[in-house]
Amino acid sequence: MRKIAAVLSALALAVSLGACGDKAADNGGGNSGGDATEGAMSLAALAKSVGDQTAEVNTAHMVFSGGAGGMEIKGEGDIEVGGTDPALQMDMETGDGTMSMVLLDGVLYMKVPQELQSGKPWIKIDSTDKSNPLAQALGSISDQMRKNADPRQALDQFKDSGEITSTKEEDLDGKQTTHYSITVDVQKLADSQTDPTLQKAMREAIKSGLKDFPVDLWVDSADLPARMTVEMPTADPTSGKAVPVKVQVDYSDWGKAVDIQAPPADQVGQLPG
Repeated sequence: MRKIAAVLSALALAVSLGACGDKAADNGGGNSGGDATEGAMSLAALAKSVGDQTAEVNTAHMVFSGGAGGMEIKGEGDIEVGGTDPALQMDMETGDGTMSMVLLDGVLYMKVPQELQSGKPWIKIDSTDKSNPLAQALGSISDQMRKNADPRQALDQFKDSGEITSTKEEDLDGKQTTHYSITVDVQKLADSQTDPTLQKAMREAIKSGLKDFPVDLWVDSADLPARMTVEMPTADPTSGKAVPVKVQVDYSDWGKAVDIQAPPADQVGQLPG
């Protein structure tokens, strides 16, 4: 189960990478660079611009790679945002085989390499199951994924703790993009966290000497995310300890129709306690 937790931690971060929050718009606009106040304003303006565009087209294909807790992960899938409950579907390659995930109507389904229940390759992670501590731990990550998947909330987690330090025009896979380099203050990010487990993990990272971490965002001419990379401390949901998660996500096919469906009910088992 720890490996499932590591996968979910990486995916929770991956899902949040394209996000831009409308709340950031309250801070106004500004030019990149300069002091911290100007940087924060610029980051808020960037978040609103990208958030407005992604909310309008609301679907995309994602290719990601990275790792968490010593586990390397790569995969791809589709995402649909903008409604009450974002939806996404991912297929992942791990050291133990292929894993699949579907997040739909607020429910997370995982297909793991080894069946946990005979004849039922999928498991359902229900955070409302108060009797199952593992479901609670993994469910908190799935809730984070559900919230962060909506592009209207993107970069919102960094708007008060990060600043744009540089911008430059770059060709990315034949597409002209603007590359934004962002530095996030870990102390400020920890202070702004509402999740006590994640806040504790970040404070542990601070004690180990981590002061800030980089976030890089490539935005195309239509103000849509093309790539984002980040390496930041997050919490292992099974232990609460700090674990570094590193993810790169590439986005394509914005606005193209996607088909995200829950697995057949007779193939879904329950998460063991």
